Amino acid sequence: MVARRVSRGAGSAALAAAVLLPVSGDVLAWPFGPAPAVPVGAFATDWGYQGETAPAHWSELGSGYATCAEGRRQSPIDLRPTVGALAEHLSFAYRSSPLSLVNDGRLIWGDHLAGSHLIFDERRYELVRYQFHTPSEHRIDGRAADMEVQLVHRDAVGHFLIVAVMVEAGRRSNSILRRIAEHLPDPGERFYGGQVGVNPLFLLPNDRDHLAYPGSLTVPPCTEGVDWLVLSTPLVADAAVVQRFRQAMGVNARPVQPVAGRPVVYRRR
Repeated sequence: MVARRVSRGAGSAALAAAVLLPVSGDVLAWPFGPAPAVPVGAFATDWGYQGETAPAHWSELGSGYATCAEGRRQSPIDLRPTVGALAEHLSFAYRSSPLSLVNDGRLIWGDHLAGSHLIFDERRYELVRYQFHTPSEHRIDGRAADMEVQLVHRDAVGHFLIVAVMVEAGRRSNSILRRIAEHLPDPGERFYGGQVGVNPLFLLPNDRDHLAYPGSLTVPPCTEGVDWLVLSTPLVADAAVVQRFRQAMGVNARPVQPVAGRPVVYRRR
């Protein structure tokens, strides 16, 4: 059954334009790599963040997840720069789109982002989703942030580039995070607001200096060969907004993994 919701913050014109839909079995928590062995229904069943399906046990849950334990370039990591360099060309071409959110019981992510992309080192990467973790998965010089936004991009041949933004709870307000927080779906539900617009560009700080390293997906199947750009300047969001994300997702951060000699490059822009 479809439940209608008045879209707060979007004005009276958004009445009856926002809907909550059940998450069907063909919606996967990570639909861009090899599919998990068990499709996601209302709640996650094959991997998670607590108990017997916690990150320490992911590799035991199926042969497709072996890289989670055997990989040598796993993410996230504690970022401590080993070298500095001028940044490669990096430009963001994000556009506004209706707010579309999914909560599968483990992650909340936004999708339906056709047309948004970035250019990195003369290669185009399409933005395929942005997702949230509380607390942050990455650490910078040993310190975790209150939340992390990961903007997942993929190029024409399937190579992933993920831009991560740290979020600190404070007194400053971020209008896009607040708007998303107002519409977070419950586990097993999808929210679609036809007249609730968001532009992921406003999930980025003005300072685009970043820490770059080679890593992996931070969820099963933990596929390696992912390029990470972790912005060194955090966003600051109202503490109540960060708490709303925390309540909706719980703790969903994979512990940091061994650096194993990988270079961490600090790039100034």
